[in-house]
Amino acid sequence: MLYFLARVILFVIAFSALRSVVTMIQRAFTGGAAGRTQPTVRNAQSAPQNGSQAATMLQQDPVCGTYVAIDTSLKRLIGGRVVHFCSPECRDKFSA
Repeated sequence: MLYFLARVILFVIAFSALRSVVTMIQRAFTGGAAGRTQPTVRNAQSAPQNGSQAATMLQQDPVCGTYVAIDTSLKRLIGGRVVHFCSPECRDKFSA
């Protein structure tokens, strides 16, 4: 019984190792993107303006580079353009 259990554990370890090797080979041939999705960043100028997408559209904070949702960001009109900030600190740094 112990011999059978040892063989099953050895089989599981060998299968996991083989799967890892196959995954690394796939990533090498696909440029490292196998099994991963690229994050998408929506821009207020490029996305259509409707209620369902407005909550998920993001803008980049010009001070720290953080992407913030446009409906929850701090906004300031600068030079005729709306600029979105993640925090009052970033807004104040940009104004200074």
